[in-house]
Amino acid sequence: MPREHKPLLADNTITSEASEKPPAIIAIMGSTGVGKTSFINKVTGQNLPVGHELDSCTSEIKEVRLKRGKRNVVLMDTPGFGGSSMSDTEVLRLITKHLMTSYKAGARLTGVIYMHSISPATVDDVTRRNFKMFHKFCGSEHLQQVAIVTTGWDKVDRITGESRESQLRTGQTLFKPMLDHNATMMRHDGTIASAKDIVDHFLRLERIELRIQRQMIVDKLTLPVTDAGSVISDPINDVRRCVERLAAIRDELRAAKEVYSRTRNLLEEERMELREEKRALRGQMKTLTKSLDERFLLWRFLWF
Repeated sequence: MPREHKPLLADNTITSEASEKPPAIIAIMGSTGVGKTSFINKVTGQNLPVGHELDSCTSEIKEVRLKRGKRNVVLMDTPGFGGSSMSDTEVLRLITKHLMTSYKAGARLTGVIYMHSISPATVDDVTRRNFKMFHKFCGSEHLQQVAIVTTGWDKVDRITGESRESQLRTGQTLFKPMLDHNATMMRHDGTIASAKDIVDHFLRLERIELRIQRQMIVDKLTLPVTDAGSVISDPINDVRRCVERLAAIRDELRAAKEVYSRTRNLLEEERMELREEKRALRGQMKTLTKSLDERFLLWRFLWF
């Protein structure tokens, strides 16, 4: 079970006196292995662990803080879709829960980055489904504050990369529906400069409310019946996941009870041993005191 990260509590949490604007909070989403954490490392100069195509090193929401000029920025690193350690539904649930908590505390996103590798020659059905989910997740109302960032340019030659980029722009089932609603498509070529340029793109934008936040907080919908949840949710697997998690919790509670019982017995045994030791020590003290009294009387008798 991934550990839940405590979200940013309020917009003024990290705002300095020199900055009048609230921090720019940017969520970074995408499949496992597309370079989300590497991107953050480029911007911040940090060295967060980086995963690969099969296993994400990010199993929780991580908020990385930095400054661009006088502006505070928070980059939200999220677990990748398609990883081996968490299902896509679990990833979506974790991200949504974090955004809901932040929203209720007064924090608002400035923008969302969705990363996609230009390297694969084709786009599989799972990627298409997840991108459709992402569109529903954001809604079409504020897509001018969404950037689709392509990565993996170092793995293809320029002509091949530009050809794939053009296909992604014009394909009706992938990026085009979001680009038609003013989303931006940008490249991250792996350099520090391009990473910082992408972050700077969001600094002039206002804050937004995602559709998933409105549906769950205002409309009081549960995740599976939201627009995003209905795309990615698999009822059979969700039920199986709930049953497995309940069984795991039951086992954990049973184990905790057994540990508690064993610990209690050990403490009780130690208590009884200490009580016996105390009795023995008291007996020794009495014997010692009696012996000292007898020696003192004998000493007085011999002296006088």
